[in-house]
Amino acid sequence: MTAVRADIQTSDAARERFLAGVVALNAEQSGYTTSQLNQLLSPSLPGFRLYGVDQPLTTWDLFVLWHFVAMQMPSSPQRPMRNLAHGGPIFLPWHRLFLLRLEQQIQRVTGDPEAGLPYWDWTVDGGLPADQQHTSSLWGAAALGDARGDVVSGPLAAMRVRLMGYGTQLWSVAPRPLQRNAGTDTDVPGLPTAEDAKWALEEGLGYDSAPWDVSSDGFRNRVEGWIDPRRIGQAGSPQMHNRVHVWVGGDMGPGSSPNDPLFYLNHCNVDRLWEAWLTRGGRVYSPGDGDDQRPSGQGPDDTMVTLLGEPLTPSQVLDASAWYSYDSIA
Repeated sequence: MTAVRADIQTSDAARERFLAGVVALNAEQSGYTTSQLNQLLSPSLPGFRLYGVDQPLTTWDLFVLWHFVAMQMPSSPQRPMRNLAHGGPIFLPWHRLFLLRLEQQIQRVTGDPEAGLPYWDWTVDGGLPADQQHTSSLWGAAALGDARGDVVSGPLAAMRVRLMGYGTQLWSVAPRPLQRNAGTDTDVPGLPTAEDAKWALEEGLGYDSAPWDVSSDGFRNRVEGWIDPRRIGQAGSPQMHNRVHVWVGGDMGPGSSPNDPLFYLNHCNVDRLWEAWLTRGGRVYSPGDGDDQRPSGQGPDDTMVTLLGEPLTPSQVLDASAWYSYDSIA
C-alpha cells in the first residue's frame, strides 16, 4: 500500500507519527561531520564551504544542507531568485522529490512503511482573524509547539538547529532550539486564504510560461507566491507558499528553512494543490524541449539536484501514486 497524506489539524495519528519521526531524525547521527562534508562536497560544488564549528550532523541536518545547496546552484540564463529548486518550473517537482525522501526517512525511523507526511491547509487558518491565526490548533504543546520565540513546548522542544543560512553562506552553529515569529511581520499579517488558492487553481491556467521565472504567469508561479493577485504586473507582498515562510518567520525565513518541520507541512500543502492541478489538467510539465528561453536544468528530463536517494527527473514525479496519495485534494 502507498502512504496517505492527511491534514495535520484533523488527524491525530498523522500528527503524532510526524512529530515522533522528525524528532527521531533530528537526533539520529548521520555519520558525517561538517568538516567531512566540506571534503566530500567541495570537489563537485566549486566554492562550496560549510562555515563555523566542526560538529557531527544528524539525518535531519542533511536535508537542511541539501535544500541550501540546491538554492546556490544557478540555472542559465540567470534570473532573479531562480535556481535549481526555486523561482522557475523546477520548483514543484524538486520539492516533490525532497518531500518524498523525507517521508521515506520517517517511514524508516518509525517502522511504518505507510506513514505519510501530513499537510497544513493554511487557507483554513487564513480564514481566521489575523490576530488569532497564531493560536490555532496547529500550535501549542500538543502539536507544533510555540508560534513565537524559542520552541520550548511540545515534542519539537527537543529539536536542535545546527545549520543556519546567512545569505549565500551556510554556517554550522552551536545547537539551539527552533525559533519562530508567527504573525509578527506587519507586511504579512495573515496567511493565504481559500480565495488565494482558488486563484492559483484558476480553470484553464497553464503550468508555467516564458520567461520561466518569477515574472511568469502560470500555476507554478502563482502557488510559489511571486505574483500578487491584488496587484497583477506589479511588485507585491509574498503570496501562497512564500507568504507562509515569511508569516512564520524565524527559522522558516532563510535558505536553511527545512530546520523547522513546518517547512514540510507548508510544502506538502503546496504539493497537494499541485496534485489537484495535475488531476484536473493532466500530468504535464513545461517547458518542453522546444520551448524558447528554457532554463538549464529545468527541462522535463533533466536530473534534479539530489543529495539523498536516487536522482529523479520532473517527468518521473508527475505521477506520485506509486508513493502516496492525499486524503483530499478538494
